[in-house]
Amino acid sequence: MPVSASLILEFVRDIAASDPKVRESAADQVTDWASSYSLTDGRVLTGVLATAALCEEDPAALEAQLNAIIQLGPLAEPDMVAILRALDVDKLPRELGDYVRDILEG
Repeated sequence: MPVSASLILEFVRDIAASDPKVRESAADQVTDWASSYSLTDGRVLTGVLATAALCEEDPAALEAQLNAIIQLGPLAEPDMVAILRALDVDKLPRELGDYVRDILEG
């Protein structure tokens, strides 16, 4: 079942929300629908998630964003996730650094 444009837009809005709990929940919801996205939808969401991850200060929201990117991995172009190279993985909790490495190496 294809995902509606309005749901994709809702995810994008929530990924960019000011409340870290909303950002975390949105990334988790993106993950829940991972097998339903078209290539275009997946690329849009991956790009938004990667951009959000660069700015994320909340560890739980960052973990959810990185996990969503991993789940969307087959839909992402390498250039879209390459922006994550700007993250200093040595300053992240180990498991989050591992997520970033997995994304960049995948």
